[in-house]
Amino acid sequence: MSTAVRCPNCKSPVQAEILQLVDVGQNPAAKARLLAGSLNHLRCPVCGYEGQLATPIVYHDPAKELLLTYVPVELGIPKNEQERLLGRLINQAIDRLPAEQRKGYLLQPQAVLTSQGLMERVLQSDGITKEELEAQRAKLRLFEELLRTAPESLPAFVQAHDAELDDRFFQLGSLSLQTAADDRSRQAASQRLEAAIGLSSFGKQLAAKEAEVRQAAESLRAAGQSMTREKLLDLLIEAPNPDRVQALATLARPGLDYGFFQLLSERIEAVGSDQRERLTDLRSSLLEITEQIDRAQEARVAQASGLLASLVNSQDPESAVQASLPLVDDLFLSVLQANIRVARERPDPKSLERLQFIDGLIADALRDALPPSLQLAQQLIDAPTESEAQQILEESVAAIDSDFLDALLSAAQRLEQLGDPDHAARMGRLHRQALRLSMRAKLAPRA
Repeated sequence: MSTAVRCPNCKSPVQAEILQLVDVGQNPAAKARLLAGSLNHLRCPVCGYEGQLATPIVYHDPAKELLLTYVPVELGIPKNEQERLLGRLINQAIDRLPAEQRKGYLLQPQAVLTSQGLMERVLQSDGITKEELEAQRAKLRLFEELLRTAPESLPAFVQAHDAELDDRFFQLGSLSLQTAADDRSRQAASQRLEAAIGLSSFGKQLAAKEAEVRQAAESLRAAGQSMTREKLLDLLIEAPNPDRVQALATLARPGLDYGFFQLLSERIEAVGSDQRERLTDLRSSLLEITEQIDRAQEARVAQASGLLASLVNSQDPESAVQASLPLVDDLFLSVLQANIRVARERPDPKSLERLQFIDGLIADALRDALPPSLQLAQQLIDAPTESEAQQILEESVAAIDSDFLDALLSAAQRLEQLGDPDHAARMGRLHRQALRLSMRAKLAPRA
C-alpha cells in the first residue's frame, strides 16, 4: 500500500508502495519483486534519489512451510519493538490461512540478518544450491566490472570474458539495472550492456537466431491460408540450418500433429538411403522440439493456474490483483476464461461468481494501467452503439494520437479475422473519423 516515508537522502516526505509482509500464497508477484530487487523501491521527486527502502520484512511461503524475518540493522529498532512489529506481521499471515494449514513452523520464524541473506534463503528453498548462488555472485561482480570498463576498452573486455557473457549474465545485468540510483545511471548502464551484447558471441548467436525467426515467419506468412502439412514439411526439409528448423517448429507448433509426423514417416520410407538418414534426424529433432515446447507450455499453464487459485482464494483480491498485474498475460487470461466456462457448464454458481469478480477486477486494473489515449480507444470499442462511440470521439479530440489510431485499426483487423465484418467496419469508420478530427484540430488556426 502507499505509505508516507522520508527520503533517505534529502529527508523529504515521499509516498511509496511499501510491503512488509511478503505472503507468497496470497501475492505470488511479491516474491518476484523481492528477488528482482524492486520490492519497496522508492523514488524521490525532490532530490531524484532512487533505491530500496530499508524496512522490516516477514516472508511467508505456506507451500514450503517457510517463515523468514528480516529487520535491517541500520534502522536501530530496539529488540522489544522488533518483536512487536514482526509479531503483528506474522499474525496477519496466520489469519489469512485456513485452520487446517496453521502448522508448527509458524511459531518458529527464521531470522536473517541481511537483505542478501533473505534472498539467498528464498532461492535455497527453490532448490538453488550455494554453488549456484556463488556463480550468480561471480556474474554480478563481472557485470560491475563491465560498468567500470572504459568504452574504448570494451571490445578487449568482451573478448577476454566472452565465455562468461552468457544468457544468465545478461539476465542478471538487466535485473541489476532496475536498482540503478537514477535514470541517467540506468541509461548509461543499459547502453553499456547493449554494446557488450553486440560484441559477444552470445549476442551474435542471438542475433542470428532472431534473423532465422524473421525468415521463418516470413515463409509461413507467404504460404498464408494455403498452408498444408505438405508445404510445412517442405519448408522444414529445405531449412538451411537447425535454427531455422527450431524457428519454424516453434511458430507452427499446432501444425506438427499426428498427421504431420505420419506424413514425414511416409516421406522417409519413400526416399533413397542417401536422404533417409537426414529425414530421420529431422524427425528426431522435431519430436524433441515439440516435446520441449509442450513441457514449457504445461509449466506456464500450471503457473497461470496457480496464480489464478491464489487470486480466487485471496482475502484481499483487489490488492492481490494489483500486485499480480506483471504476471497477467494472454495465457493467464485464457486460463481464467476456461475456468469461467467450466464453472458455468457444471454449473457451479459460487465459483462462477468469484471467477467473474476476479475477471472484472483484472479488466478494470488493465484498463486503468493503459495510457489515456488507449483508455479512450477501449471506451470506443466497448460503446454499445456507433453513435455513442462517435459522441465520445468528438468530445475527446485532444486525446487522439498515433497509439489511439493504431488501437482502432488493430481492433478492426482483429474483428475481421474473427469473422465479425459488421463490427470491423464500425471500427474502420471510427478510425477514419478519428483521423479526420485529428487532422482538423492540427490545421485549425491557433488563437
